[in-house]
Amino acid sequence: MYRSMNIRGFLIILGLILVVFLVLHPILRSNLNQKTEEEKALQLALTQLEDENRDLNARLSVVGTADYIVSSAMENYSYMNRDDIRFEYANPEALYAYSEEEIRIWMDEIGD
Repeated sequence: MYRSMNIRGFLIILGLILVVFLVLHPILRSNLNQKTEEEKALQLALTQLEDENRDLNARLSVVGTADYIVSSAMENYSYMNRDDIRFEYANPEALYAYSEEEIRIWMDEIGD
């Protein structure tokens, strides 16, 4: 014997499904909107980080070249001009006549 569902039971189940849908739909929609905003913010942050990475890589490729040394010395330290001759020392300590220890001893002798 086949048992069939009456129309009243079908309408109750359909009503419950509709109520659950109407309750969950705004919640799921707000979550979706929130996630969309988060995605936009993360995309913007990613774009900014990619731009910064490109700038840093461009700077890194220039650092250590002769042009970088000259421009850095001119801009930051005012050490030289474009037409000046650049000297690089392998042992810069050799430029100083006395070590710090010798200068300290000398200052102590003068102070006495």
